[in-house]
Amino acid sequence: MATDRPTHASLRVFACATISAVAAVLAGPAAAQDPYPSKPVTLVVPFGPGGTSDIMARILERRLTDTLGASIVVDNKAGAGGAIGMSQLMRAKPDGHTIGLSVIGPEVLQPAIRKTGYTYKDFDHICGTYAVPLMMMVPKDSPFKTMADVVDYAKRNPDKLTYGSSGPGTLLHLSMEMLLAKAGAKGLHVPYKSSGEMVTGLLGKQIMLFAETPTVSKQYGLRPLAVFAERRLAGYPDVPTAAEAGWPVQATIWGGLIAPKGLPAPVLQKLESACQKALASDAYRADAQRLDTPPEYKSAKEFAAFAQRQAEIYGKLIADLDLADK
Repeated sequence: MATDRPTHASLRVFACATISAVAAVLAGPAAAQDPYPSKPVTLVVPFGPGGTSDIMARILERRLTDTLGASIVVDNKAGAGGAIGMSQLMRAKPDGHTIGLSVIGPEVLQPAIRKTGYTYKDFDHICGTYAVPLMMMVPKDSPFKTMADVVDYAKRNPDKLTYGSSGPGTLLHLSMEMLLAKAGAKGLHVPYKSSGEMVTGLLGKQIMLFAETPTVSKQYGLRPLAVFAERRLAGYPDVPTAAEAGWPVQATIWGGLIAPKGLPAPVLQKLESACQKALASDAYRADAQRLDTPPEYKSAKEFAAFAQRQAEIYGKLIADLDLADK
């Protein structure tokens, strides 16, 4: 006799099919998302090989490879003061597989000087990694023994104090302008195309002094007069700060990791954690210390707020100095 009641076999088939369908629905989102990172990560450096930024990126790349669990490939994109590399980074897919090295010049100074097509707001900040204060330095045979000597000379001889930089609007230029403005003095700015040419100009007596990183002082045997920082540097305990000399000017070349805007929160958190662990490693600290650039970690939130403050400070200074393109 025919019956409408399902058999045990059909019930088992139905139950299995239902369980499989539910499992597929539940697993769907997880299956659709590959675990990050799922391929090598490109680290865009907005300068050519061999400079400070490139060196700092490469010592970070070695340690970040271990802490992130993925290969890091450094991609140097030089040009336009770093703006070319930053523009390329801004247009990359925000999935964490393309990140970049942010430096004060490309991220903060260049957008204040010219139309770059981006600002600090166009990036997600991952972590701050280093900060190197500038030093005022002179040749060993210079008559200037202190920063006070320099300021006093500039006050008594307007526009006769010649100082160099690696170009108008660079931090090397702005640091001296900030000092002279605070001291009510005037100097003559002599721009060069690079720090190397600037050193040649100093040793050739074309200029009297400049502000650069401590490494330059050590490399070329120059005499540091003062450091543009809040406190003295451990490696230069006898060099006073600008504030100790009477003019509280701070000028620091800093760097960190950024990514195109729109990075997924879990990816940002993983990158931030990997960055913190890399900087805390003994190997990274040893590499950085040899370059006189000890680690200075900032969290994603701290680095973003720091970049905003720096953009405001230097944006105003560049406008006051009339350095922005018309």
